[in-house]
Amino acid sequence: MRRNPLPYLLATIFLVGCETKSPPQVDAPSVDSIPPEPGQVEARFTEGAVVDFWMSDTFAWQLRSSDLRQDMTRERVWAKPVNLESYDSKGRISAHVVSDSGAMDRNMRFFRAWGHVIASNKGGMELRADSIVFDKDADRIHTASRVRVKTESGDVLTGRGFRSDAHLNHWEILSDVKGSIRNLNSLPFGLK
Repeated sequence: MRRNPLPYLLATIFLVGCETKSPPQVDAPSVDSIPPEPGQVEARFTEGAVVDFWMSDTFAWQLRSSDLRQDMTRERVWAKPVNLESYDSKGRISAHVVSDSGAMDRNMRFFRAWGHVIASNKGGMELRADSIVFDKDADRIHTASRVRVKTESGDVLTGRGFRSDAHLNHWEILSDVKGSIRNLNSLPFGLK
């Protein structure tokens, strides 16, 4: 008895035809390994970075951030989060700023911090705001946002708008000032 090979041949073709082959695995490049387009991000540090800023021979600022990138199209450096320390002429920390994010120009003519900004000086004064701007040319810090200031003696004032020297020693709240003051001698010169 001779068997017909056609059913076996059709079964083999059917089984081979139904076999699913997965495409070969190709590793896609990560976003960080793709080279930027000309004029885009020049550098990015995602494992942490420290930037030192000097004014002549004086160490003035140190910025620490876990994600730092430089944008050549706008000549800006972006940091997320911000941990910024300001130093006096003797190399001591005079002010400290932390925030969710920040940006500065490459020459550090300005620095803007935003998102849960907390700035303090060595005397214990603390400023909380949505954002602040440091203007190097004027050597001033300012904001138009709502602020909360805790003085060195523990008094708490709130208001809108703020101006200060770079080390938060001489400051003023610009409008809508509220709070209670126990010691008038604890207030800085220029408080309105």
